[in-house]
Amino acid sequence: MNTNTYFSATYDEARERFLASAHRQQAVIAHHQHPTARGPQGLPLFLDTAWVGPRDAHAVLVTASGTHGAEGFAGSAAQLAWLSERGQASLPPGVALLMIHAVNPYGFAWGLRGTHDNVDLNRNWLDFSEACPENTLYEQIHPYLCPAEIKPSTVNRLMEEGARLIAKYGRWALEDAISRGQYTHPDGFHYGGAHPDWSRTVLQEVFQKELRHAPRIGFIDWHTGPVGNGELIYLCFSSPQSRQWQEAQRWWGPDALDPAKVDRLWGSKRPSRVGIMFWGLEKLVAPAGDLVGGIIEFRSAQPKANSIDALKISMLERWLRFEGGFDAPEAAHYFALLQNEYAPSRESWRAAVLQNGLTAYDQTLAGLARWGLASAAD
Repeated sequence: MNTNTYFSATYDEARERFLASAHRQQAVIAHHQHPTARGPQGLPLFLDTAWVGPRDAHAVLVTASGTHGAEGFAGSAAQLAWLSERGQASLPPGVALLMIHAVNPYGFAWGLRGTHDNVDLNRNWLDFSEACPENTLYEQIHPYLCPAEIKPSTVNRLMEEGARLIAKYGRWALEDAISRGQYTHPDGFHYGGAHPDWSRTVLQEVFQKELRHAPRIGFIDWHTGPVGNGELIYLCFSSPQSRQWQEAQRWWGPDALDPAKVDRLWGSKRPSRVGIMFWGLEKLVAPAGDLVGGIIEFRSAQPKANSIDALKISMLERWLRFEGGFDAPEAAHYFALLQNEYAPSRESWRAAVLQNGLTAYDQTLAGLARWGLASAAD
């Protein structure tokens, strides 16, 4: 496969290619324009959906790209590859595919993980009529994570404060506090928001409209980030004792979901999470159907020379949003560093994404077909 056929340089190019490929597959397409946010050059932004296959399917695979905006290039490429290399003719009988392109179009367009309001969509699925989860350790590290300038002295101060907190609470506790999700600092890391984000509201509407008659739903949310070269990390958020977890094991293999393997591929023990999209969607379909699947990560980042370099990467998005601005002298360089983290141009990475993405599609659709038929026979 020619990777340039499927990997796009911009959100607008990715969207144009996605819609053209979906039309060629005679997909039922819907567009959802963001009411306020705009992309570069003031262009409008859209969450698009494409339904491929029978409308009365007994099982549907939903795949999403761009939940963490900048990570959308790999997910979009995998969706394009399936549409072109597999297509409607390859679907098992009674199975349909619903593709959601650019869940977070603002982040996709600008090369950022968060939404236009700096919301992490994978922390936003809470009942905001109730008190949000507390994250007291984050409160202590927030001032050091958010300097006015990213320079050696500020990063060293963060490392010093981090070392103090690690000595007191442990490394995992600090990593967990930073990435678990927090609801007190709109300008901070992994901010979960104060109300349901626009993308969440649209996804809820899509699920309620398109999947209300589907008793069996598979789900893949494509992400990137951990150090590697396109290898897959399967993150299942169902309870390990549940039949949904057992079904995912049948699709992807028990080794794929083994916690020890996942932690090894991730690079450390995975932090906990709150407000996960999968849990919100699982709850949404629970009255009438089952949701099986989770996040699949394409490993993408390259190893950092030292801890300072790793910490600087995590500070860049926040600095661009709240300190320097998108037009700052450093901005172009910082955006390039973020792109190299989440959507690198390495040919070996792109080839691995396409091959491994298609393999995951094949495994999931085959497993979904068996599951759907078995359920229909019960």
